[in-house]
Amino acid sequence: MKRLKYLAFALGIIFLSVYLYQHFIYYMIPFNPLEEYATESPVDFHLTHNLSDGEEINAKTHDQKTCDLILEYLGNLELKPLKDKDARNALAKKENEGYITGMLKLDQSREIFISDLFINDPDVLHISSSIAGFKGEGYYKIVDSTFDYDYIMELIGNEEE
Repeated sequence: MKRLKYLAFALGIIFLSVYLYQHFIYYMIPFNPLEEYATESPVDFHLTHNLSDGEEINAKTHDQKTCDLILEYLGNLELKPLKDKDARNALAKKENEGYITGMLKLDQSREIFISDLFINDPDVLHISSSIAGFKGEGYYKIVDSTFDYDYIMELIGNEEE
């Protein structure tokens, strides 16, 4: 009987720990899912700046060196995962602003997508991927740094010169 009490207590502690991690601790730990791919060799990068009036500004690069610099920059961003509710609240305030979407292609079938990054206040972004088993799909808050849209455009612009 005593062992059964200890077993029930231990299982309760384990379940409580898992719950606390999944719902609170996970969102306090900085995590950038793009760091894992920093050693990859991207072959393509597309960036679209969607203006509030419906127009788009597109930029793309196929240059290996430029793509490597962009992946390194994205991998070095300080990101913290956001709960869906917090992400919806942050994005609701930015409804009619211009936003950025991007796609980093690693090879023919592996792509990483960045979306919902509002240009006037670039502090929240969504990361997803076509890579099977991609860990880290979701919304992230950029902390201790900012997304430098001008730097990315400068890299792509310098390639065309």
